[in-house]
Amino acid sequence: MSRAFRYLARELAKSYLIIALAMLVMFDLLAFLAESQDIGDAQYSALDAILVVLYSTPALLVDLSPFIALLATLNAYDRLNATSELIALRGAGVSGMRLGRLAAYVAALFMVVIAGVEWTARPLRLEASLLRMHETARVGNLLRGSGFWIRTGSTFVNVAGLQDASGPSGIRVFTFDDRARLQSYLRATSAEVISPADWRLQNVWHKQFADGAPVHSETLPTMHWQPTWDRSIKLYDLPIASFTLSELRNRVAHPSNESVGAQTEQIELWRRLTLPLSSIAFALLAAPFALIRNIRGGRSGRLALGAALAFLVYIGQQVATNAGILANLSIPVTSALPPLIVLVFAVLLMRRMN
Repeated sequence: MSRAFRYLARELAKSYLIIALAMLVMFDLLAFLAESQDIGDAQYSALDAILVVLYSTPALLVDLSPFIALLATLNAYDRLNATSELIALRGAGVSGMRLGRLAAYVAALFMVVIAGVEWTARPLRLEASLLRMHETARVGNLLRGSGFWIRTGSTFVNVAGLQDASGPSGIRVFTFDDRARLQSYLRATSAEVISPADWRLQNVWHKQFADGAPVHSETLPTMHWQPTWDRSIKLYDLPIASFTLSELRNRVAHPSNESVGAQTEQIELWRRLTLPLSSIAFALLAAPFALIRNIRGGRSGRLALGAALAFLVYIGQQVATNAGILANLSIPVTSALPPLIVLVFAVLLMRRMN
């Protein structure tokens, strides 16, 4: 039977590849149509829109992985069922439960590949966000040039880099008097944003002037500094899909992260951590549906049923997560509970059809 299982695993792998490519092409096309509405704004060209979509594709693959597992398993088993190959295998003693376990094994291997994609997906998603912001800005690509400047009265602040929303780098602060003479100059290699009103500067060099001449300078390993601009203005807003798992963990664990945005980040963190469980549960759920013979519409009807099932499970997950938050349940519990319920339901369904 090992040869038969290798054959089934190969067919499942082919189905994963076909379904993944089909879903990515469809979603990328929709994404390009959305991006095309901004083509012509500032320096944003059609090539930029294509690059934004391509850079976002790996993260899209990761986020769609549970639904790819469901539809790929359904497609592969339904095709084998249509050619009577599964009927022959079941006649030879292969139970439906063993077919379900094989689907779960292949889904687990698929998630190992997805875990590798995750390492590069988020930096590329960040690159897509930065590219779009740069090319649609009237002033052009500032963050990769001289950074951005903020003026508050007679104080000028320059931030050279902002690759992470909580980690600005290359900070310079110039303060002038009423006669436009330099009063002080501060330079720091990086900063940790403790709160909107408190930054902890790293590797600080500070020099003070009198009548344009330097009178005092000091070097400090760290220094607390209050930004001079309006605290209610967000300087930069990165999409949550661009944060890596480690960045999400750091942001969730940050002592000042108690806002609604922090809750959203925690939900995103646990959603990603439970993706392997969701993919295995979805693959197990698809297996018994592929073995049902009396479905109207044949293979097309079965695939439509699978797509509807995936949509319903996704909506159910969202409702369960929000309901758990309203009930003051922990976010890890509300994130893991829906795929666990799907997993238990799939196992019970497989046993009933065994």
